[in-house]
Amino acid sequence: MRQPHIYTQNEIEKAGNILIYFAERIPDLSKNKLLKLIYFIEETAIEAYARPVLNLDFEVWQLGPVAKDLFVDLSSSEQQLLRNYIETSLDEGGRAYVSAKRPFDDGEFSDNEIALMDHVIDRFGKCTAKELVNLTHRPHSPWTMTAQKNGVLEGLLAEKIMTTDHQIDFSTLLDDEGKRRYVDHIKYLDMSKSMK
Repeated sequence: MRQPHIYTQNEIEKAGNILIYFAERIPDLSKNKLLKLIYFIEETAIEAYARPVLNLDFEVWQLGPVAKDLFVDLSSSEQQLLRNYIETSLDEGGRAYVSAKRPFDDGEFSDNEIALMDHVIDRFGKCTAKELVNLTHRPHSPWTMTAQKNGVLEGLLAEKIMTTDHQIDFSTLLDDEGKRRYVDHIKYLDMSKSMK
């Protein structure tokens, strides 16, 4: 059984500011679209640099990879983890939309990370949430490969399974050298976090 993710203040601040960055730049940002954009930040960063930006745990759900802690927080009428950064509101149809509570603070970000966020906005910002879900379901994507490996792909695609606790395996994006660098970086993050 996996240990629950305990967030440091720096992790919360970084995640909160990424949400602000997207909310400031993408009009009518729905909760579902935002969750997919957060996933694509990680996928893009790992594919390019063999390192995550946020190091969140993403689970294989029917609508694609989901960072469960962010989903729960964004689904609440009052955020806990992200209460200082964003707020959600419901439209007439009950869909949740996200807005920034304060301006973006770039203090936690490298120039590469800002460029990465801009790249994700340019590439995926105009897509609908449904289009983003379809992109996460593409053949050989980490979502598809993880679902297949764990024997849940058919059930998810047939909408017989809505959520699982299977964690997305980002290493499927990488060659052997990239996998080694990725694993080493995750170990480093875990070790440095345990020392705080």
